[in-house]
Amino acid sequence: MQSFRNAHTPRVLLMALLMIVGFSACDGTGNEPERPGIDGATLQVEGGRGTDVEIPLTLRAEAGIQSLTVSVDGGAPESVPVEVGATEQELAYVFEIPAASVLGTTYALVFTLTDREGETSDITATVTTGKLIDTPETYEFTRNGASTVSYSGQTDRLDMVEEMKAYLTTGDQGGVLSEQALLDMFENTGGNGGGHFSFTSDRQLKDKTFAPDLDARLFEDLFARAAAASQNGNAGVTASNGTAGLITRENSGNTILVDENGREFTQLIEKGLMGAVFYNQIYNVYLTDARIGNGVENVELVEGKNYTAMEHHWDEAFGYWDPPLDFTSPWPASRGNEDRFWSHYSNVVDNVADGLLGTNKILMDAYKEGRTAIVNNDPATRDAQRDILYEYHELVAAATAVHYINGTLAHLNEGHTGEAFHTLSEAWAFVNALKYSPRRKISLAQIEEIQETDFGAGGNFWNVTPAGLNKAKATLVAIYPKLEPVQDAL
Repeated sequence: MQSFRNAHTPRVLLMALLMIVGFSACDGTGNEPERPGIDGATLQVEGGRGTDVEIPLTLRAEAGIQSLTVSVDGGAPESVPVEVGATEQELAYVFEIPAASVLGTTYALVFTLTDREGETSDITATVTTGKLIDTPETYEFTRNGASTVSYSGQTDRLDMVEEMKAYLTTGDQGGVLSEQALLDMFENTGGNGGGHFSFTSDRQLKDKTFAPDLDARLFEDLFARAAAASQNGNAGVTASNGTAGLITRENSGNTILVDENGREFTQLIEKGLMGAVFYNQIYNVYLTDARIGNGVENVELVEGKNYTAMEHHWDEAFGYWDPPLDFTSPWPASRGNEDRFWSHYSNVVDNVADGLLGTNKILMDAYKEGRTAIVNNDPATRDAQRDILYEYHELVAAATAVHYINGTLAHLNEGHTGEAFHTLSEAWAFVNALKYSPRRKISLAQIEEIQETDFGAGGNFWNVTPAGLNKAKATLVAIYPKLEPVQDAL
């Protein structure tokens, strides 16, 4: 069987297609010839983008085959090589589904056979663009046997925050913090955080920080204030209302470094960067149309890489969440050290009320299905999964804030001020993280009300009351009703 390739149609993927085309003409006896006819049924087939479909054809014409043409979607007919004069021929026509074909796109192929007496007959095949891949069980995607997933820059930045936190905890222990050291880690001076990182990288945190926070010098101010407060801590100054210093956490006996309003620097900086860098980049960069919209390249691979630009951008959003590749609900306690930052807190709120929120699985499924949709060029599914990511990343931040509000209420009830300020600092930072989503359900005014009034008049933790905490909790639950059935279990 000969094989012929369609040259005018862009290359794309398909399943096998079978058509039987039969023709009859004059029988050579002088009898009235039977008009040409098509022997067989039109087949409808489906296949993924970017692959070839072989269409076996059997041609019959009693008067002899003259020509065969194919027209795709009403386009100009193109000639298909045939054995002129033959009364029967088998050939394999190869159709290339365009690599840019959107899932669900259908192509109509009209084959026209002409015999040597000018009689013609047509047959039509329809080819529908189907899935190239199915959603995998884990976040693993390959092309030609090699992984297409890469987010090393995100991993570096998560590592930077981990090591910055480790440095900040030396201030919690009474050590003196250096403002310059914190700036060097923020800017990754010299590619190793000014000598404070255990690794080298050409990435940094500062250039990925939420622009309004950079303009306000939010983190630079925190670094300067943390360094100044650590001088008090090193001198043994106990924190009090209006005075920065160390305060003891009653349950553990450990000390933490807090500002004059009782807010813990380690939590404000670590959790602050989780919002201003990690969530900001997920929300305002990698899930936007500028990075994964229909105009982003999703056919040609990035030069020297095994992924398209759109695939890579989706993976980079996933990298800032950074869960285990098989993350799900429930997550085994034995593997609790494999999640970190936002995936860790997704797991924290996932594991209450018998997993009612299900955040691990919902987010993981959305990332996997969205990435699969990108491979299949299925923009409707991609965008639907993006909507889920916006909703549930925000829900995790709100749920975690409620979790720490609950903890603070318990500590206040015990009279444990140090423990209360630790958990309230975390609650403050997770409420703050809600502001980074462009689709946030909570208003900036509501965030400010929680931080500056409900968590203590004037933003001062020394003024916090159970009534204020319960008001903040009620506000969050009202805005995020999925929290209502789990609000006391968080």
